[in-house]
Amino acid sequence: MPSTSEAQVQIRLVAKQPKYVVPDAPIVVPQQLQRYGLSEIVNHLLGTDTPVPFDFLVDGQFLRESIASYLKAKNLSAENILTLEYVESMLPPTEIASYSHDDWISSVAASSESRFAVGSYDGMVRVWNAQGECEHELRAHQAAVKSVAAARDSSRRGRVELISGSQDQTAIAWGTKDKELRPLYIARGHTGSIEAVAINPANTHFVTASTDATIRFWSLAVPKQSEADQTASGEAEPVSKKQKKANVNIKGKLAIGTLSGHVGPVTGVCFNGDQESQIFSGGWDHSVRTWDVASGVNVTTSLCDKAVLDVAYSTQSRLVATGHADRAVRLWDPRSQDSTVVKLRLSSHKGFVTSVAWAPSSAYMLASASHDSTVKVWDIRSRTPLYTVHATSDEDKGKKLLALDWHKSRLLAGGEGKSLRIHAFSDRAQSAPEDNQE
Repeated sequence: MPSTSEAQVQIRLVAKQPKYVVPDAPIVVPQQLQRYGLSEIVNHLLGTDTPVPFDFLVDGQFLRESIASYLKAKNLSAENILTLEYVESMLPPTEIASYSHDDWISSVAASSESRFAVGSYDGMVRVWNAQGECEHELRAHQAAVKSVAAARDSSRRGRVELISGSQDQTAIAWGTKDKELRPLYIARGHTGSIEAVAINPANTHFVTASTDATIRFWSLAVPKQSEADQTASGEAEPVSKKQKKANVNIKGKLAIGTLSGHVGPVTGVCFNGDQESQIFSGGWDHSVRTWDVASGVNVTTSLCDKAVLDVAYSTQSRLVATGHADRAVRLWDPRSQDSTVVKLRLSSHKGFVTSVAWAPSSAYMLASASHDSTVKVWDIRSRTPLYTVHATSDEDKGKKLLALDWHKSRLLAGGEGKSLRIHAFSDRAQSAPEDNQE
């Protein structure tokens, strides 16, 4: 019987990126090969001048050992042809900066690679630049800020640049006036804390999700005059004297519509970037819901085992990712005939998954933040994380993460440690193909 070093196996190499496709005829290789040796073979077949590092997937898992070890672990025969899918390797993210805050960070939204808005439990929104300078400290909320969202195109003066949602039951739109970020209007109507805010890609509307079990749909436009603080039935909305006194000079804003259906707090909401009349939401009732905001109809409801803490949609993969209290990340396909069934469950975190964020230009890359103090980077072609990003400073180690955003090559995270952690990826991390999501 040949030794492990002499044993061979037939493999078939396949790729979904057209520029890296090689003939798929089986070839015989030593079983002792690991991904580095396999990568050399692929580069030789491609005839590349500069070697390209590759990772290899076997049955949905990244190969992190020799082929022989994999065959032994799976109790597979070396007489069978082993199909290996290879993908361009992504280098791990590196922490490039950390910005300290006075209180816990609840949310973060990057409007560019050099401008970040951070919501905090001290009731403030801070806007930072890439040089570590706090450009603005925005004070108007009367309680903790729970969510911030950045508008895509806010270059024109007087337009909304940010929306912040708070435990004070209001959302505030911020824009530049006289070279300063100032409140443009205050959106009232919720009777519970606003836990999540999202702006549609067209920059025309936004939605807010609340512990009052509702989602409200708003126009992003700045009203010419303050709108009456009334409900649809004509009754006055409950607004505290403290709120009115604090925001007496800010225009009021009323919602276009209210979406009701969740039982309990709604903790995550996002737009379908490919169909802007559609939004996705998740809440403590263990449900992920699809809504048509124009009609107010709850189109589909998907149930899972534990509370949903965050929701994110990818225009690249057209999948919805959700973070949960059972320490899992779930993926859903809203295009599927049975969209209520979980497409994939990713488990690796040791605490609540509080936030999820897709890579903006990749159909496969996803990040998740957790109470276990880590950020995990996933390639959804595998059920194991590519990388686990730990805190580097003693102040952040072991502290819960509550906020996450992925903007171009920047991955931002924050939470109980009161620091905004900024990580950078190489450009290659953003170049995943899009052609296999049908």
